[in-house]
Amino acid sequence: MSFRSYLILMSIASVAAWIAWAVVLHGVDPSLSGQMGYILFYLTLSIALFGTISVFGVLIRLWKDRTAIAVRVTMQAFRQALLLTALFIGSLVLFSQGWFRWWTMLLVVIIVSFIELAFVSKKHRH
Repeated sequence: MSFRSYLILMSIASVAAWIAWAVVLHGVDPSLSGQMGYILFYLTLSIALFGTISVFGVLIRLWKDRTAIAVRVTMQAFRQALLLTALFIGSLVLFSQGWFRWWTMLLVVIIVSFIELAFVSKKHRH
């Protein structure tokens, strides 16, 4: 698969995930569907966010540095998209449970920052 076809396929998948999230948002009643409605909401939103952030991350990195290697840029964008998606979904879950406070979010951001720092420092050691 070429890099261009990867970007096109990932973009189409992200748009499909956003459409699926909109269908879940407007078509699923959480009081009737129970836990499955919440799972579908968070799952479709996670997939849509991850795809969108990773595609934009790849495009922005390649736009900034045209000599960058596409595979490395893609792996970095995937990792950061996963961390940002986990941060966003985690904050939504904390908010829905009533545990969203400034200090809990600060703790979550610090943990995510240390995870990213571990990956960046590992890359520089080799």
